[in-house]
Amino acid sequence: MTTIAWVRLTASGLRLPSRLCPDALGVLAFLVYTVVATRHLLLGGTMVGIDSALQFYPRFFLLGERLRSADVPGWNPHQFAGTPFAADPESGWMYLPAMLLFTVLPMATAATVFVFAHFVLAGLATYALSRVLGMTVPGALVAATAHGFSGFFYYRSPCCTAHVQVAAWLPLTLLSVELALRSRTWLSRVCWWAATGLTISQILAAWLGQGAYYALVTLGSYLAYRTLLDPPGTAPVRDRFLMLVLHGAAVLLFGFGLAAASVLPQLEFNALSNLAGGYSGEEAIVGGWELKRELAERLLGQTGWYAGGATVALAFVAPLLARRRFATPYFAVLVVGSLVVAGKQTALLHAMMYRLLPRFEDLHRHWPDRVLLVFYLGAALLAGSTVSSLGSWRWRPTFAVFAALLPTVAMLLVQTHAVMVPSTTVYTVILAGLLAAAYAMLPGRLVGEAVLAALAVAVFVDLVATGHRIVARDQGHFFKLDLESHYAAEGAASFLQSAQQSQPVRYFGYDPRLLEEAPWPPAPYRYHFAEPRTTALLVNNRATVVGLQDIQGYNPLQLASYVEFLIALNGKPQEYHEANVLESGLGSPLLNLFNVGYVVVPAEVPPERPDLQRLLDRHPVVYRDHQVTVLENRDALPRAWIVHAAEQVERGEILKRLVTGGVDPRQTALLTEAPPPLDQPRNATADSAVVMGYSGDRIEVRTRTEAAGLLMLSEVYYPAWKAYVDGKQTRVYQADHLLRAVPVPPGEHTVELRFESRALRVGMLISRATYATVLLVATLAGVRRYRARRPR
Repeated sequence: MTTIAWVRLTASGLRLPSRLCPDALGVLAFLVYTVVATRHLLLGGTMVGIDSALQFYPRFFLLGERLRSADVPGWNPHQFAGTPFAADPESGWMYLPAMLLFTVLPMATAATVFVFAHFVLAGLATYALSRVLGMTVPGALVAATAHGFSGFFYYRSPCCTAHVQVAAWLPLTLLSVELALRSRTWLSRVCWWAATGLTISQILAAWLGQGAYYALVTLGSYLAYRTLLDPPGTAPVRDRFLMLVLHGAAVLLFGFGLAAASVLPQLEFNALSNLAGGYSGEEAIVGGWELKRELAERLLGQTGWYAGGATVALAFVAPLLARRRFATPYFAVLVVGSLVVAGKQTALLHAMMYRLLPRFEDLHRHWPDRVLLVFYLGAALLAGSTVSSLGSWRWRPTFAVFAALLPTVAMLLVQTHAVMVPSTTVYTVILAGLLAAAYAMLPGRLVGEAVLAALAVAVFVDLVATGHRIVARDQGHFFKLDLESHYAAEGAASFLQSAQQSQPVRYFGYDPRLLEEAPWPPAPYRYHFAEPRTTALLVNNRATVVGLQDIQGYNPLQLASYVEFLIALNGKPQEYHEANVLESGLGSPLLNLFNVGYVVVPAEVPPERPDLQRLLDRHPVVYRDHQVTVLENRDALPRAWIVHAAEQVERGEILKRLVTGGVDPRQTALLTEAPPPLDQPRNATADSAVVMGYSGDRIEVRTRTEAAGLLMLSEVYYPAWKAYVDGKQTRVYQADHLLRAVPVPPGEHTVELRFESRALRVGMLISRATYATVLLVATLAGVRRYRARRPR
């Protein structure tokens, strides 16, 4: 490989290099591709989908806001009446790009740079991996293009952020472990172990679950291939197994050590969540492909799974051309294996993985086609292998005819199976075959490199043109928004911000028309998230950005106690992502227990909606504009109050008694264990509990009572919350199924509640120690390299 010819300053002036490094040209070409490909997604606003607009960007915004205040974000008070934040897999906590960008940049700019950076990361990491594996510059460029702009990556960039994050870091993971395997010194090897661990930590922070599992299985299988079947050098079988164990243990140790601050809190949260036992009901087994019927249509049709006709054609012939070079056998097995595992029917490979991999079956059966995030990397590297092998094929005339005919025959077969293949795909596949044939026949290096460059352009045009059409076609799923104006606090948001200045208070938005129009009732609001009537209601996690406190929200992971509470409130369950107040729950006394002081409803009340009219009759109007009306619920309990009676009740009976009015929560607390000693005051009206300070991870309450009582807080119970009365730690009880309760003695006292998660604290210690180790190793390696290159 040519070395980089740098511009040099001499006494005679500026001397330009006679040759540009081929790799610099390859990287530059990919960066130009990225700018061209992402213009449609990022210029004139940010293209977003449901998950990015409702889950990832609002949480990333909150993460950046808390980090700017030098605060470790443990708790999110803005949705679900309060929920863990650092333990939320979609919070961005410990995901370095989100932590950096959303801390230093405004939200809209951060989102744009975030999307662009992942295209660059995916492509350049694939390019570097291809070059390390020995591919030519054109082959590496084709591989980078095929992975970075695949239908999977392009289609999911506006919406499915976690999918893109894992797919972007995966090639860098394989690159780092490959370099660790090739290292000749222990210091160099440890450096690359640390680099591999860093990429693993980012994958774990992005998607602890299916995505991380698929990535780790890919990493483990690649390590097994490169140590047992195709090691860098010659070694006896016993030593190969030792290499596999050593490298595998080292990268996992670094990876989980760096990610401990996110992994440990997530495991703590998951154990208390609605998904603690895995997916249940209809969600346990959903998705997957009917491979015989859907494979060609999904990969070559106008779908979000588009792999690229030219990419598929080039990947198909890679085992024939590349043979054992470029780890082609491994990536061929990876491609075929991921396609098989993505199928609905249980094959032999499914059975083997279910038996060998802990909990793989539980995770995989929920949308098994997500495993294809590793397919596109494998197909891209196979395509690059083919391009890199064109010049070394012995029987060039025979290959020229084969290369020219193969795409045409493949397209005819696809058309006979009634797959609607985009015309761009047909033309680019045929063009790729003709270019490959031309390269095999035409003499001259310059002509050959021009042909291969045209081949890379054909792959790019095929993927991006089709991806653009697919995203433009799905306008019901994707919207281009100015995020700053979209999340601006206006109208009802400004009113509620003023209303919570003195004491914290919650609200919820309600519009039954959206419920009727939703494709999958009762999960209404997310399908209309970009409409002004929906944004005015302040639903869909908008409270996270505007600093309000909503009892509703949209997130697959919720506290199980909260889900049970909402089922009791509404009288029925919802789709597991959703947590909304339905029509059946409007009159529930549980709303008052939630400190719901305000309800946001549409300004226009249709005559056929008596539920809205009943709300207007029951609650006074305190704010109105052309879009919404805000009603005040004057029956809501305060955020904090004191009771002097408590009963021990079976857990399953608490919500029943609260819903039926069998107990007055203003006077009596219901516990699942023996209550603390309580006394009756002579004058209960003299009791007071005033919230003096309120932030995400800390609440301060000033109490006054004549007798021992129980301070009740309309705050969601979570074991990480600790209570201190006048600086002395005391116990926090779980009361009324969901709330926190703190025993307080008679007199005036200051009660402080702090979020002190042991899992988060231990995780932070482990991550800090591991990052310090990585920094030390990198410093030692840098010093050694500097000394080695210093002239003696």
